[in-house]
Amino acid sequence: MSMIAQATRTAPQLLLHLNRHLSSSSSSAATSSEPPDGHGHQLITPAELLGAESQSRCMEKMRSLPSFPRPKALTPSRREKQTSAVLIALCQERGTNEISLLYTRRSRHLRSHSLQISFPGGRLDDQDASYVDCALRETEEEIGLPPHRIQVWGEANQLILPRTSSIVPVVGVVPDFSISELRLNWAEVEEAFNVPLNALIVPQATRHTQFRSGYSGPVFVVDRHRIWGITGYLTHLFLHCLLPPSQLPDCLRTNIKFIRPFKLPPKLPHHREHAATDPSMRT
Repeated sequence: MSMIAQATRTAPQLLLHLNRHLSSSSSSAATSSEPPDGHGHQLITPAELLGAESQSRCMEKMRSLPSFPRPKALTPSRREKQTSAVLIALCQERGTNEISLLYTRRSRHLRSHSLQISFPGGRLDDQDASYVDCALRETEEEIGLPPHRIQVWGEANQLILPRTSSIVPVVGVVPDFSISELRLNWAEVEEAFNVPLNALIVPQATRHTQFRSGYSGPVFVVDRHRIWGITGYLTHLFLHCLLPPSQLPDCLRTNIKFIRPFKLPPKLPHHREHAATDPSMRT
């Protein structure tokens, strides 16, 4: 049920293609007006984020994401035949109406990707009538949030990932939310937490990770939480779809160079090899 797939050698094409798609969509509709808060982004209100216009714009972009067929040169994997769905939940905090995104940290007892941050979700089962059903079922199983608490906006285009299951993000709103209402399945989830949307769109939170395979990806660091990998990229992707171009902060508007050269330092000779070539080491 892992939602954080490790990058493979075709990940650069995937990330670069998606980033170009987001950049072109944002730049075509961006305005030159100065954001009113003076810090690179406009003040975001719940009415603007959760209104019908925002929902329509966000889901139109999510459904227009390009597809990525597996390159013929890449060896197929059995996991590519599997499909997963995750819930990207916009939570409206009880008492404050502040909007946040809901994340989980995978249990330390899981065999793969333990303690890594992800969105609630899992693999599509035969009992699931749709990707929405899958995301809602897995969310209830993992954190005890029942389907009737989630106002579903819709599902995004399927993201085809090499060497792992494809992912369908499902977007929903949880009104009057309190983290205390969750009931965690400790066998699968270590913790659940929500991150205010405004905390994700400030320069202090937006970073990137350089991978040895030759690409870098978006990372969000808020307090003690480091959101990276596929979850970090889904967060980056969703914020581009949710926010109007005029409200997109510079720290997200920057074109991250996903393809970057990476050179390992020269390998030091083994001490035995050194002894064989160094006359002073001979007896």
